[in-house]
Amino acid sequence: MPGFTIHIAVAKEYIKKHKNEIKNEEEFIKGIIDPDYISLKNPLKDKNKTHYGKWGKEETEINMDKFLEDPKTNMNTDYFKGYFLHLLTDHYFYNKYFRKETDEEIKNKDGFYYDYDCLNERILKKYEIVLIEEIKMYMKSIKGTPKYLKPEKVVNFIEEMSNINLKEQEEINRKVKNS
Repeated sequence: MPGFTIHIAVAKEYIKKHKNEIKNEEEFIKGIIDPDYISLKNPLKDKNKTHYGKWGKEETEINMDKFLEDPKTNMNTDYFKGYFLHLLTDHYFYNKYFRKETDEEIKNKDGFYYDYDCLNERILKKYEIVLIEEIKMYMKSIKGTPKYLKPEKVVNFIEEMSNINLKEQEEINRKVKNS
């Protein structure tokens, strides 16, 4: 999973670029952190449930249809728009944008967490992110050079994900399922 800092940066940029879409920024941000935070807060809610799919070191597959069809999901709310953006961000991070880096870190069995810690300070400053009390312990910063994730590529990823059209993505997922 991209770290909380990356997810929040995507959310903040999304809000800037889609001014009339998001009415309640706090709920949107809550939606973007909850898929990861819920499983940290409650170990009985594993990432397979909060991410609607398979979640693990060797395989990450998110079932967008399952999320969109969940009776609790209401895409008219900012919370679920944030949740959906989180799932899309994870999907594109692992399966498209950072596929080679993901394969490499799986092969080396060491994860991206060191890289996130090296990148956090830069991202926090660039996107003017204020630490959220309940997750700030997961957003620590260290001095160092990321092993897999190049800062420029991460910034490009944040920019691309924040350009996404959630309504269009929802329609694409629903069409694919119905074809």
